[in-house]
Amino acid sequence: MQLVDSLERPDLSLTFAGTGADWTGKNWPERLTRGLEAGEVRLISRGENGDTALALAPADAQDARELGAALAKLARELKAETVKVTATDHAAALASATLAAGWEDRRYKGGDDQKDEVQLQVEGLDAAALARIRGMAAGVTFARELVSAPANHLNPATMAREAQKLSGHGVEVEVWDGGGIEARGMGLLAAVAAGSVTGPRLIRLTLPAQGKATRIIALVGKGITFDTGGYSLKSGAGMYGMKNDMGGAGAVLGAIRALAELRASIPDGTEVRAYVAAAENMVGPHAMRPGDVYRAANGKTVEVTNTDAEGRLVLADALAVACDEGATEVVDLATLTGVKVAALGNDMAALFSSDRALAARLQAGAEAAGELLWELPLHQPYLKSYRKNTIADLKNSDMVPAGGSIKAALFLQQFVTRPWAHLDIAGNAAKEDVATGWGVGTLVEYVLAGESQD
Repeated sequence: MQLVDSLERPDLSLTFAGTGADWTGKNWPERLTRGLEAGEVRLISRGENGDTALALAPADAQDARELGAALAKLARELKAETVKVTATDHAAALASATLAAGWEDRRYKGGDDQKDEVQLQVEGLDAAALARIRGMAAGVTFARELVSAPANHLNPATMAREAQKLSGHGVEVEVWDGGGIEARGMGLLAAVAAGSVTGPRLIRLTLPAQGKATRIIALVGKGITFDTGGYSLKSGAGMYGMKNDMGGAGAVLGAIRALAELRASIPDGTEVRAYVAAAENMVGPHAMRPGDVYRAANGKTVEVTNTDAEGRLVLADALAVACDEGATEVVDLATLTGVKVAALGNDMAALFSSDRALAARLQAGAEAAGELLWELPLHQPYLKSYRKNTIADLKNSDMVPAGGSIKAALFLQQFVTRPWAHLDIAGNAAKEDVATGWGVGTLVEYVLAGESQD
C-alpha cells in the first residue's frame, strides 16, 4: 500500500460519523449507524463510482489504529485499488496503521499473483506529516521484508548485502566477516556461527550527527538468520519459524532506514549507530558444544551449557563493542526468550534497563508509535545461578525456565558499561507467520524525541 497526496476517483471512501445530528455534512439514516462501535468500519453503499464505508470518528490514536487495520481488511476484501479517508484529528495514526495492515509480502509468489500497490489518500495531512509517515513506513517495510525472507534467501552474508544498500540513503556501512570478528576478540559471535558454512557478520551502520556529536546512540540487534538450536536441537515444531529469529536485527536496520529518511528531524549532535550480530545457529563438525568455553570481546569467559541460548552470546559481543566504541547509551532488541511470550504474550515487549531516564524515553517512544512495552526488573540475585558450578566467568544458561527472561537480561548487562536497555521482542516480531516490523516505531520515536530535559 502506498500513501499518495491525492486521488482522482477512489474505489473505496471512508467517512466518519460524529456526535451531532449532521455528521460530516450528511444526515445518515439511524439504521446505518445503529450499533456502530469504535474501531469498526461498516460498508454502507456500493456503486460504479466507488464504495462508501462509515466509521465513528476516532477518539484517540488507538481508535485510529484499529480503524486503519479494519479499513485495510475491507479494502482487500473489496479488491479496492484506491482508498480515500476523510480528515480526522488522528489522521497520522490511521494512515500509518492502514499502511501497515495493508502490507503483503508477494516476493515469493508466482507471476500471476503480482499486482499494483493499493493507493491510499488520507485528508488532513500536511507535507511534514506525510514525510514522517512515509519515512516510518519505509523503515517498517524494510524490517518486515528482512524478517519475512526465508533462510535460504537471507543468511548473514545476504543480510550484510541488504544493509549495504542503505549506503544509498546516506548511511555509512561497514561489515566485518569471520576474520575481522575474531581479530576483534568476538569469540562468542564466532562460536555461534561455527556450525554454519556462511560464517558470522558484524554489520555496523552510522548516521553521523549534524554538527559535533554529543550523544551517540547505539542500537544493537540480534541477527540469528536461522536457529536450529545447535546441538541442543529444537523440536521440529519449535524449529519452524526460526527464520524470524533475526527480528531484532530487522527492527534495528528498519529504524536506520527510517531515520535516514527523517535525518533532518534528528536532534542536532545526535549520532545513531547500529550493530547487527549476524549468524546461523547450525549443527556441524565445528559447531559449539555444551560445555565449551569461549572468550567475549570484553574479556569475560562464558561456558555454553545450552547451545540454544545463542542469542545472548552474539548480543554480548556486539554490546561490548558498541560500548568500547564510545556509545553514550545502548539499546538492544532481540527475540530472546520463549518465557517472555508466556509472561506478556505477543502484543507487549519486555523492557529491562539500567537507567531510569533511558527507560522512560523508550516507553514514551513506544507509546507514540502505538507499540506496547512492559518493564521487568533486573533482579540481581538471579544471576548467581549463572556463576555457580562453572569453570568460566559465566554460564549462558542455568537450564531453569523460571525467571528466564530476567536472567537473560542480567547476562547481557555483564557486557555493557553505558546506560543500557534491552527489549525482549520474542513473539512480537511475527504474528500468525506475518512479519510485523515491531520495534522500528519505538526506536525512531525515541531517537527523534531527543534527550529529556529535567
